[in-house]
Amino acid sequence: MYKIVEKAYRYRFYPTDDQKEYLARTFGCCRFTYNYFLDLKTGLWKEEKKRVSYSECSTLLRSLKHEYPWLKEVSSVCLQQSLRHLDKAFDRFFKRQAKYPKFKKRAYEQSASYMKNSFTYVDGEIRLAKQKQPLGIRWSRRFTGTPNSLTVTRESAGRYYISIHVKEVVQAFPFKPREVGLDLGLKDTITTNTGEVVCNPRFLEKKQKTLRKGQKTLARRKKGSNNYKKARIALAIAYAKIRDKRHDFLHKLSTKLVNENQVIAIESLTVKKMIQNKYLSRSISDVGWTTLVRFLEYKCDWYGKDLVRVDTFFPSSKLCSHCGYKLEELSLSTRQWKCPQCSEVHDRDKNAAKNVLAEGLKQFAPINQSTVGRTGFYACGACVRP
Repeated sequence: MYKIVEKAYRYRFYPTDDQKEYLARTFGCCRFTYNYFLDLKTGLWKEEKKRVSYSECSTLLRSLKHEYPWLKEVSSVCLQQSLRHLDKAFDRFFKRQAKYPKFKKRAYEQSASYMKNSFTYVDGEIRLAKQKQPLGIRWSRRFTGTPNSLTVTRESAGRYYISIHVKEVVQAFPFKPREVGLDLGLKDTITTNTGEVVCNPRFLEKKQKTLRKGQKTLARRKKGSNNYKKARIALAIAYAKIRDKRHDFLHKLSTKLVNENQVIAIESLTVKKMIQNKYLSRSISDVGWTTLVRFLEYKCDWYGKDLVRVDTFFPSSKLCSHCGYKLEELSLSTRQWKCPQCSEVHDRDKNAAKNVLAEGLKQFAPINQSTVGRTGFYACGACVRP
């Protein structure tokens, strides 16, 4: 089975001094455009209760180039894409999916988006608009599709990356009649219904001493000085390394789960509310539940697998996976418990994973009637819980 999907390939590249200067101007113009029209929209709404559409902003941008001639030095496509990003940010705000858009700052991550008419891809080399030299990209892997857009990014750590968006034909993974239920945790990243445990690497916790030292060094420097910039970049590099290690671990874990199972049942967690707990917020952020679920979602969609999300309030830990008895209370410190009805002794996480799988199969079977009898899926979850 084949499917056409949109994929993004991310590579690191090493620009020359001239390219760094040009990209710095491009990032600055994109940031200025975004902030200018964000301020304009905010002011017009406060004073006149008037909204400004993308087309109106695009028309105003043309006259803005006469007032600020240096905007003409960079590709106009990047500036138009900044307006689209701003428009999308407001759409997400009105749909209550995000907070009100904020102004972009120079010290943070910078990016510029190019569409198909503003770059060339010939013989494995990419040249941006108004640039003659190709980008020095480190091709860690190749793609087969034709690039339709790309995004150039400079991290706060000073590293340059390019994200190339292509449409490719993806072949589904071979069918495997196996289902798995996942229980997400802090001590262990996941626990499966078979008792398999993947420990939490705790990348952030292991580097707390280094980060604390970097924060102290940055606090002692005079803001705006060269030593302050050096300390800020050193601290940003330390955080970037932690993020890279976490993403590498979660990518490998999610690919393994998708490759070995046909159906993956996972509990839905309200991470945004959970990180408000001041005692667990750092640990929850370190384990990366949201990122893992996001990776599983798009990989299951690409490779023909099924991801089922169980309701947040489903009592997976309190429910006996053997007889269905439900406990009234179960403290977080209790890692094992004995069922009062059938005397079965349960490991908290393994029992929760079994219940998540059983509940997930209940939701999955009515949607996929064609799989009943072929893979062992039952609407009552009888293949997991008697």
